[in-house]
Amino acid sequence: MLIELSIRNFALVDDLTVALLPGMTVVTGETGAGKSIIIDALGAALGERTGTDVIRSGADTASVDAVFEIGDCPKAAAALQEAGLADGDDGIVVLSRQIGAGRSACRVNGRPVTAAVLQSISKHLVDVHGQHEHQTLIHEENHLEFLDNFGGADHLSFRRTYEQAYHEFREATGKLRNLRERSRERGQRLEMLRYQVEEIRAAEVRAEEEDELQAERQRLNSVEKLRELADEALSLLSGGEETVGATGAVQQAAGNLSKLAEIDSSLGATAEELTGAAAVVSEAEHSLYHYLGSLESDPQRLEEIEGRLDALSRLKRKYGDTLADVISYLQSAEEELAAIEDFEAEEARLQGIVQQTRETAVGQAEALTKARRALGKKLGKAMTEHVGPLGMPAARFEVELRPVGGQAEGDAPAGLGPRGGDECRFLFCANPGEDMRPLVKVASGGELSRIMLAFKSLCSRGSEIPSIVFDEVDAGIGGQTAHKVGEKLRELAAQAQVLCVTHLPQIAGLANNHLHVEKIVSDGRTKVQVRALAESERAEELARMLGADDDDTTARKHAERVLKRGTQR
Repeated sequence: MLIELSIRNFALVDDLTVALLPGMTVVTGETGAGKSIIIDALGAALGERTGTDVIRSGADTASVDAVFEIGDCPKAAAALQEAGLADGDDGIVVLSRQIGAGRSACRVNGRPVTAAVLQSISKHLVDVHGQHEHQTLIHEENHLEFLDNFGGADHLSFRRTYEQAYHEFREATGKLRNLRERSRERGQRLEMLRYQVEEIRAAEVRAEEEDELQAERQRLNSVEKLRELADEALSLLSGGEETVGATGAVQQAAGNLSKLAEIDSSLGATAEELTGAAAVVSEAEHSLYHYLGSLESDPQRLEEIEGRLDALSRLKRKYGDTLADVISYLQSAEEELAAIEDFEAEEARLQGIVQQTRETAVGQAEALTKARRALGKKLGKAMTEHVGPLGMPAARFEVELRPVGGQAEGDAPAGLGPRGGDECRFLFCANPGEDMRPLVKVASGGELSRIMLAFKSLCSRGSEIPSIVFDEVDAGIGGQTAHKVGEKLRELAAQAQVLCVTHLPQIAGLANNHLHVEKIVSDGRTKVQVRALAESERAEELARMLGADDDDTTARKHAERVLKRGTQR
């Protein structure tokens, strides 16, 4: 669960650390006090997209650290392990986010990570229900996601199996379509490829040939200079009629030293070294002699080399920057040529793959549809039971599944889509005697909020996410309904840590913990501060939420009753 949130230079917060406890925690304060800033800061730490406009005026960067205890969250531990971020066994994980004028920096346990990695871990730690998340229910394209998420990890794994089968089907279909599109210009392409393949094959290109030819060209262009230098070196080694060359001198010195070593054995090693040197110098003289004999001008060979290099340059201009690129182009052209020449066989092969992958995808889609129908009945019954106590005692909730393409439920699938063969929509009726109608057409904003709360409550039962955040789930409700919503949140808090931003005293009075947010002015600047309310302070805050002024004892007594009623549960 979330145990601490530290925020620095984020919006109106300069430096704030909030400790969080298990159970249900409410966050209250005057409208505009900055309650949602706390939720926004937490979202930044979880990897949500955050702009530089959140940086406090006068600061260069904003930063948020969220500290979690994950001992009861194996999925988060597995995500850390997969990312190579599992350190120690203390069960503490710190998610950090720094927002600056440049790029945003994300860290897990102090180690830099990408935003994607941060999100892959945080999604197992916190489920944030934002102020307007219930509005996702008014878009029917989202209903299938709600249904699948209700099914939990096993059902989602089943759906991913279908998605893989669908991907393979679409990939095979795309390859077949591309092959047929290419066939329309097959003749022209075939002629060009044959010419290119023949041209490169005839050239018999080797990747290292150009370097070899350039080295040989340089040697032929420098024959006279090479001969002059080699002849001079040979003269120094061999000497002349009146001079002893280096070879003779070293050999003579080696002979003398060998005789000296016979008299003074301490010179033995030196004599051996010089004898070896004499052999090396003599060998070098013979090599130079033969090298000089091989140095001949060859204008014809030089012309051949220039012609070959020019031909290789033309090939490179057509097919690649290097001869290796030319060879690679030849290989790909040969493969494409073979595919075009064997078009009918390739088309038949791809048609077989399309048929096979389609059958697999259809089979997976039908199995997924069957699972969704059972899941839809279960969700409809459960939602009806859960929304009843939330101020809608006669409400009914149903899940309608239709095949992609709009055919009636029970018919064969009209088609396949990325999410299966189904379209889904939720049906709802809030009042007795009325027909079931699409949820998006009949539910009010307040009803949508309560429906979303019921859905979150249901999903949390099979979820391993330890913390759930509600940002003003009380929109559009009041009175006894607000109390029922508070009870649902309290019930949910028995399964997961719940953090709830609220304006309603009926909800706040049911909390285990109470945080109060307010704006203060210090040194001429406005900032947000958060403090945990003691039990003796909670009634005063509930009275404020009830609209009490300084002399309103009736409101205070009512607040005390609300608080007492909540704490007795």
